[in-house]
Amino acid sequence: MRTEALPDQPPAALSGGPEPGLAVGEIRTGLLRNSRTLPHGAVAELLNLLPGEPVRRSERPIAHALSPDVVNGVDCQIATKSGGRMRAVGTILTHAVIVGGRVLQTSSYTTIASHGSQRRLPWSHYTARPGRIETIARAGLADLAAGYLALDQEPGCLDLGSVSERLARRLQSSAVLDGHQPLRFQWTRLRWAARYGLDDDTAEPSAQFELVDDTVRALSLRIPRPPATPSGAVDLGAILELCRDLALHDWVLTTLTRRIERADPGSGDRRRTAAELGPAIDHLLPLWMPGARVADELSAVWEGFERRPGFTRQWEAAVSRVRDQLALHTLQLLANLSSPDTSGEIGSKIEF
Repeated sequence: MRTEALPDQPPAALSGGPEPGLAVGEIRTGLLRNSRTLPHGAVAELLNLLPGEPVRRSERPIAHALSPDVVNGVDCQIATKSGGRMRAVGTILTHAVIVGGRVLQTSSYTTIASHGSQRRLPWSHYTARPGRIETIARAGLADLAAGYLALDQEPGCLDLGSVSERLARRLQSSAVLDGHQPLRFQWTRLRWAARYGLDDDTAEPSAQFELVDDTVRALSLRIPRPPATPSGAVDLGAILELCRDLALHDWVLTTLTRRIERADPGSGDRRRTAAELGPAIDHLLPLWMPGARVADELSAVWEGFERRPGFTRQWEAAVSRVRDQLALHTLQLLANLSSPDTSGEIGSKIEF
């Protein structure tokens, strides 16, 4: 995939008409390289990707900061479900989000116009439409969506994940951060495709979520009646918020589960287990608020995830294990302190 930065082009909100459309993207999620929660001023400085463009912030229900979009030009191939590839030209948008002063998400996305222009047009045509790429030949939306979600794409195909990863690496190396990793984790990748404005019998959105491997996820969305802006355009920001929210909570749940496995509660070493779980309590537990920022029109998607696979049930089970281990560790400490042969340990320092 060949990309070209377009710094002089102001980012614009993506829009769509009443006709069916397709949006695709990829999100990287991980923990900031900072030992403590990043304060508001540092968050704004880190997310200042375009001088003069504001960083959008909110404090309820959890601290959330969104950078302005950066525009990049692309001239690449797009894979299709049938195995073919077609040329596409246009622009993609990339931004970063910091949640709770702890978690970094970088996201690249675009809409795909599949009507086919028959020839490559001048760059001015594409730069006037930020966040939109156009196929040279005509293609079906379902074919393009399925092809994009295939994670074994050949080199040269649309790869939004690499753009997200570059931004994540850049921000993680910023002097704003102290460079200390508070706990071990793996970045996760959520690749998503959303078909919207469909001629469907039901107005309810639906989704298919797949754990491809330890770090890669795929999300396919069908949104017959997408949220709309006051002007009547498709509110792609609401779809992006849903995808980021899912990526965030999947990462938090995955990271906590792996932390519990690393702590090895069955080993009998309560002190070690408590020490391993302490950072998870500080940095992960405050982040769990699924669906809190999702638009009402898309809440049915989260409701479906709560039924199966049951994100909150899995989370509550994991949190209960953490609390049980800390309770057992506390009881062990109290028993040791009350024992006559450990009286010399009363003044010792206890670390969690």
